[in-house]
Amino acid sequence: MSLIETTISSGILLFILSSSFLVINTTVSTSSVVERKVELSQRLDAKVDRYLVTGRFNAVPVESDEFEQVKSSNPKIAKFEAKDKDFNVKISREVLKV
Repeated sequence: MSLIETTISSGILLFILSSSFLVINTTVSTSSVVERKVELSQRLDAKVDRYLVTGRFNAVPVESDEFEQVKSSNPKIAKFEAKDKDFNVKISREVLKV
């Protein structure tokens, strides 16, 4: 093999390896965010369930998650939001007021 062929094949190999690394990294990052969103949703659902039973919303933060009851445009609906500071994820739920 000549020096040019070796350089070209090395360049192609580096391109393939770096592309593979980027694909794997993106997949792992996406799955982490999705998993975090599911956990946040479950925590908010538990707090909303407790609100439906007691009539009071527990807005105490859990780890990096913040919870709050926000005003809704409809007075018969209670709206709740959860935010994860670390992953910059936000979800909300709306339920009929008790």
